[in-house]
Amino acid sequence: MQDKRSDRRSLLRAAAVSAGAAAVAAPALGGITPAQAAALASTGAIPWVGPAGSGATYEVNTTVGAQAAINAALGSASMKAVFVAPGQYKLKSPVVLGDKQALIGAGPLVTMLRADTGFSGSALVINPWTAALGAVGASRQCVSDIGLDGANLVANGVNFQMNATPTTYGPDPAPWLTRVFVTRTTGDGIYLGGTYVGGQREFKVTDCRVENAGGWAYNLQSSDGFVSGCSAQGGDAGGYLISGGNIKIWGSKVYGTGTSTAVAPGFKIESARATVVGCEAQDTAGNGFEIRAANCTISGCTADSTGFGSSDGDSAGFYVAASVANIEGGAFQRAGGGGKWIVSGAGMRTALYLASGVDYLSVRLVTGPDRQTPFVRLITGTVGARSSVSVLG
Repeated sequence: MQDKRSDRRSLLRAAAVSAGAAAVAAPALGGITPAQAAALASTGAIPWVGPAGSGATYEVNTTVGAQAAINAALGSASMKAVFVAPGQYKLKSPVVLGDKQALIGAGPLVTMLRADTGFSGSALVINPWTAALGAVGASRQCVSDIGLDGANLVANGVNFQMNATPTTYGPDPAPWLTRVFVTRTTGDGIYLGGTYVGGQREFKVTDCRVENAGGWAYNLQSSDGFVSGCSAQGGDAGGYLISGGNIKIWGSKVYGTGTSTAVAPGFKIESARATVVGCEAQDTAGNGFEIRAANCTISGCTADSTGFGSSDGDSAGFYVAASVANIEGGAFQRAGGGGKWIVSGAGMRTALYLASGVDYLSVRLVTGPDRQTPFVRLITGTVGARSSVSVLG
């Protein structure tokens, strides 16, 4: 790694290439585009990281790993950003984002950070929450337009935790993740949490994709967050674990969750006051939507051929295990649908499953009239006396 601030010609060339390639593919969503980041880097406004010989402000030494150059570019000061040029870079330990720092790539499939053999750490990108780095956790990080490949060596792609009340602002630390691609983690793809009440509160996760996670694609233990336009392919434990209160999620999808021996729902809501709008669970080896907390609203959502296939309780479009919920959408089993490449016989057996004792429900679902195999019934369970439940099909 070498600081080469005086060399601008190579920087300008690299910035022009990345700007031209990324400007069309990645529109700005509340931040700067890769093209804008490259332009800023070309003026010296922010440092950039690139391979050896590129003329980057910080060049990557492959022997020590790209994280050394990235972490050096960020330093310890607040309000710092680094632009990582197109290419694939090996990490030997985590990239650490401090308070009000930003990690910016040229695009989620253009700039890739990949775990190298012998990687030391639990995640590719972290905030300084570990015991060795202070145990508290900085916040308000931004990660955008970058790919994170765990190479089946690392637990998480992103792991941000907040373990104490913010002292300079608050109470909402609010990290931002935009157009982040995470693949091949041994645990959860994206994990947001911490021991501070609410964790990484008011987080924003936008236009991200997680695939082939060994745990949950998205494990959201923090509260008051916003998730939009995201997708999850695979996820041995499931797609979206919504455990923080008052989370809003819309326009997102999950498919292909679970293993041949483990049931994995598409969306699992474990904390109250969640709102899920216009989302879809498809071909999951587990329920499409599991509502396990009160005061939740699920609106305009679709469960398509979801279920393990062996019992109603893990093969429903919508599974309700908590009272006080408002649910509206569609649940159907299409011909040939279900995660049959995951487990034989996978698919939806029942459009709606009501656990014992649930009440104060307003449910309006529509399902297809053909009722393809393994579909058995519209409703499993008993409707509470203070509920209005309708499933048409």
